[in-house]
Amino acid sequence: MADPRLTVLYDADCGFCRFWVARLLDWDVRRRLRPVAIQSGEGQRLLAGMPADERLRSAHVVDAAGRIRSGGAALSIVAEQLPAGAPVAWLADRLPGPTERFYRWVADHRTPLSRLVPAGVKRRAGARIARRS
Repeated sequence: MADPRLTVLYDADCGFCRFWVARLLDWDVRRRLRPVAIQSGEGQRLLAGMPADERLRSAHVVDAAGRIRSGGAALSIVAEQLPAGAPVAWLADRLPGPTERFYRWVADHRTPLSRLVPAGVKRRAGARIARRS
């Protein structure tokens, strides 16, 4: 049977990104998500077919078949793996344009958004991710 997990690739240098990946891991009680830093060797290998300047532009999800979805398009894939995530997946699937625009806005503003996340919260998020990696 194929591995049902999704690999979630995130920017390890972004405190806001680490914060949100840790929140997803908290929600992921069935352990379907596997966090991998984009900057890691595995992250670079998984995204080898993607231009280098696009890799850190957004988060990415790789399924068991090796399909990559990025940015807003990854939201429904991740949400459907999470308990009670079906409504989020349904909405993201039916509103791909607004979902991508919202995601793009957040990604483009992640540095100032990261300043809103306290340093201790970022440290704990990094530890949470490390425990699941």
